[in-house]
Amino acid sequence: MVSTVDDLGLERATGLIGAWVCNFELGAPGNPARSGTLLRALSEHGVLFFDFGRAPEAAEYTEFAGLFGNVQAVFGQQVKNQDEDAVPLIDSRRMPMKEHLINRWHSDGGPLEVPPLAAILTPYELPEAGGDTMWSSMYAAYDALSPTFQAMLDGLRIVNNNKLASFLEPKEHIHPAVVRNPVTGRKCLFYNPNYTECFVGLTDTENDVLCRFLTEHINTPEFHVRLNWKLGYVAVWHQQVTQHRGVADFTGPRKLKRLTVDGAPLIPANG
Repeated sequence: MVSTVDDLGLERATGLIGAWVCNFELGAPGNPARSGTLLRALSEHGVLFFDFGRAPEAAEYTEFAGLFGNVQAVFGQQVKNQDEDAVPLIDSRRMPMKEHLINRWHSDGGPLEVPPLAAILTPYELPEAGGDTMWSSMYAAYDALSPTFQAMLDGLRIVNNNKLASFLEPKEHIHPAVVRNPVTGRKCLFYNPNYTECFVGLTDTENDVLCRFLTEHINTPEFHVRLNWKLGYVAVWHQQVTQHRGVADFTGPRKLKRLTVDGAPLIPANG
């Protein structure tokens, strides 16, 4: 069923996460009302899918990303022009999924003081089969926990760093284990298997048990949506509301272009 928000159509991709956006044309003039509608939908559904029928040009892609906020090419670097080089290319041959931890659940920018709000991804060259991307709802992951477990996590903090990602500049920051989305008011789990080293104040044994449990919990199929990429598809996802991973089940080239938009300070669960 397609619901209408302003002049946009939204069709749920699953019962808990994801929606396809209809009646949106690439290159259509942006305005604050349209941006507000899309940002609200992004906070509610976690990930939005668009089918433009063709790969967007660099200027179109950067303009589209700007509907969601100030555009970055990579974390902390603003896009200052709209040529092809301004949009980073994720090339599976230069960045193998397993070596770069792309095939593990994660949320980008976890070790940063202010992680990006959202990421925008679109393919330019795809393998014959495979290479999907998956998202997991951190609303659903939090809601599925018992009230007792929720209350415990609400009061915990996590140490996020990129020690596992030796190809990145070392960074570390302490964040709430659970954050509240400012648009919906809902709580979402912010634990991140790629970047969370430990929970502050727990013993090594407690950390080991809790991290293993939450990593398995995030992998619950009911929390997931999966996209089989086609040229012309664009996915936009909220970095606090979801986690994502690529599926390393393909051979041949897989090239996608990716942008992110600036975030805001995280709101603790009880903040």
